[in-house]
Amino acid sequence: MQEDESDVHERLAQHAEQYEIVRKLHEVPPHVTYEVRIDGKRAVCKRATSDEGDPAMEARAMQFLERNTSVPVPHVLGVGSGHFVAEWNDEVPEDGSVSVEGARTIGAGLATLHDETYTTFESCLARFDSYGFLETRDGKLALDARGSWHEMVCDFLADRRDFLRDGGFDADADAATDALAFVREHPELLRGAGEPVLCHGNYVPDHVGRDEGEVTVVIDFEHALVGPGEYDYWRTAIPTFMGPEGIDETLTGAFRTGYESVRSLPPGFDRREAVYRLITVVSFFRSLCLQRQQTGDEATRTAARFRGYVDDLIDSIREELA
Repeated sequence: MQEDESDVHERLAQHAEQYEIVRKLHEVPPHVTYEVRIDGKRAVCKRATSDEGDPAMEARAMQFLERNTSVPVPHVLGVGSGHFVAEWNDEVPEDGSVSVEGARTIGAGLATLHDETYTTFESCLARFDSYGFLETRDGKLALDARGSWHEMVCDFLADRRDFLRDGGFDADADAATDALAFVREHPELLRGAGEPVLCHGNYVPDHVGRDEGEVTVVIDFEHALVGPGEYDYWRTAIPTFMGPEGIDETLTGAFRTGYESVRSLPPGFDRREAVYRLITVVSFFRSLCLQRQQTGDEATRTAARFRGYVDDLIDSIREELA
């Protein structure tokens, strides 16, 4: 038995007497996911492969949503240190493709997540009083609160910079440092962003099951945090509809229509797109380096593109501020 499977056996034994490892589904640092059987039923076991992963927080977020909102999430069977086990769901998409109707459905689903965790929404069952990072505390979902959205974004960028620097990705770390310094100097960039809601953090098409215009399941809450809904909106729209080949106006429009059919976007929303691009690209490069997807000359070229993209974004935002 391989060492990693032995580790999974030990974790499954914490939750059931009868269990079986069927296959490894995928391994993308800092997590590895297995298809397993618990008491004869299909399930998923997700565990951390390093301290960068926190499956327990992800599981507690899903439990929180299952208890307090209408957002469809996998039912969690067990949570332990560095892992969780959840029921299998056949409605998880196999790829990230999306149609116009799918984009509209995803937009409405994201807005529903935000609307049902909005602080001042009168019928809301799940409320957050401030921005912050999610964690587990005494077996429950807890909030490591921040005083403002600007403060939280600065901490978010500082964490990405520190990871890049500590990992030896010096060129990427320098670009992240410049992004952090720029945002720190301009709190007005994030003013008016909106009230705190639970943000998925990676609400892309292959994490959102859909059927006939309805969201059927939402998975992968590993990037969840509490921030303004517009952060989650742009974290979805930028990588999904605004790729290197340009903006897909049709899909972007459908996504926005779906979102606004449930929840309004705040004043200044479009103006803040550029700063969210900056935040998103720094976060993306942290993930790219964490997963070690590139090495050697390819990594050097990518770092140069990252540097150039960050510089261009900062220059563009400066011009708008002038």
